[in-house]
Amino acid sequence: MDLYKIITQLTDLEFEEIYNTFTANKADKSAAFLRIIRENPETPDKQFLEEFDISPSAFYVLKSRLNQKIETFLLNRVGDPNLHVMRRVLAVNELVFNNPREISVAALRKLEKELLRFDFPYGLMIVYKELQNLHAYDDNSQFYRSRYNQQVANAVTMDKAVDTVIHFFRTWDMFYLNRKERDHAELIRTIEKIQNLNNLYESHRMYIYKCIIHLYGMMFVDIPPTLRIDMEPAEVMFEKAFEILKEYQEDSFYGSINLLFNYLRFVYFEEQGITDKAKFFFELLDNKLEDVITRYHLNVNTSHFFFYKLRHHIRTNTIPQMVKDADDNVSIFEIEPYRISYYLNFNLYLAHVYFMDHNYKKATRILYNLRNDVNLRKHSHADLEVKFFLALCYVMMEDFDLANQLILSLQRQLRKGSLNRYEHAKTLLKILSVALGGKPRTRAKNLKVNIDKWKEENVGWTRLLPEIDLEQVFLNDEFAARS
Repeated sequence: MDLYKIITQLTDLEFEEIYNTFTANKADKSAAFLRIIRENPETPDKQFLEEFDISPSAFYVLKSRLNQKIETFLLNRVGDPNLHVMRRVLAVNELVFNNPREISVAALRKLEKELLRFDFPYGLMIVYKELQNLHAYDDNSQFYRSRYNQQVANAVTMDKAVDTVIHFFRTWDMFYLNRKERDHAELIRTIEKIQNLNNLYESHRMYIYKCIIHLYGMMFVDIPPTLRIDMEPAEVMFEKAFEILKEYQEDSFYGSINLLFNYLRFVYFEEQGITDKAKFFFELLDNKLEDVITRYHLNVNTSHFFFYKLRHHIRTNTIPQMVKDADDNVSIFEIEPYRISYYLNFNLYLAHVYFMDHNYKKATRILYNLRNDVNLRKHSHADLEVKFFLALCYVMMEDFDLANQLILSLQRQLRKGSLNRYEHAKTLLKILSVALGGKPRTRAKNLKVNIDKWKEENVGWTRLLPEIDLEQVFLNDEFAARS
């Protein structure tokens, strides 16, 4: 594990708890190293070795012990109201080998009921195997053998369901970055697959997995009408899902995905134009923005919330508030570049914020760094979006050399046969070229003609810069005065 990163991510209370453990045990050097990592995560080793006279081997031992202490702390922090059920499953052998047969059978039958409610086939496999063994000399042996086989099948199905959820969102990320038909077709196949898996056996967990994919698909994927008509209405799925979350609220899994379903519900209300309910959930999610964006939600892509947040501030004319929030809060989020779609949306959001604040230099720096941090050349749509946005920033900064270089690069890129679905992007190139160097007397007219054309063409999967109103950017007195 990345010890240094974990220590910087601990809350103040968690850090103090670990630190006090070291000081209470007179482990002063370990406590000092912990403090140094917290305060100076960039070069903690160097600072520690400068402050303390310690050999390399002793320093290695100290780091190893600190690592173990952090691991133990993190493990002990894990809490689960259903942990007692898991402990009972793990203690089944002790129960069977150290009690009379009838007592063991009665206890296992009680545990069976708890596990059925918990919807935990892995534990039920253990219980039914022991019940089969205890009934080896009567007719119930075959009955429990059948129950065991059923739970094996259920466990395999549940594993496939989790894999299907993860696969759906990996595919979604690829589609989002490239907008290719093959990825869209795979999303449709995955929507059908989770429906088939959900039909294999009665399970509230399986239903939740299905809801996650189907609800997300309804709101973000162009689903064929023939498939959509076979899917439950979104309102029905939300109602059933929240009933499950409420009934099993002591289950840590359901408690952890409550925020995810609030996100899905917000998007649904937003897309349906139910503004009062959308506003309520927006405020709830915005107050927990870091959790929405940085926590694990079964790989569900929640980074689109950035753009809903952007639209909210545009709609409510609260751009200064958005800029302050970006400066003070959002910009310090730790978004790892390994998941490119999240890293892309995080940086695009910040670039949009500063662009709308007319801080084109800062927006440019964010987009330039983004292109250096991740390789977007393999992701055609994302690459075009970032390059067009950067070119627009150069135009607004009147940096003629860099703007022209990027416009020429985009022209060459759009000649590739693999990008023939981006014919409309050539209109955007015309807009940038006219804005950059069109004749002053005809510039406004040419901009108006091409921007109107752009609004008509820039639709569907391959639309670019949907959050930017080019009419507001170029057809105003301020831009005209620069001519």
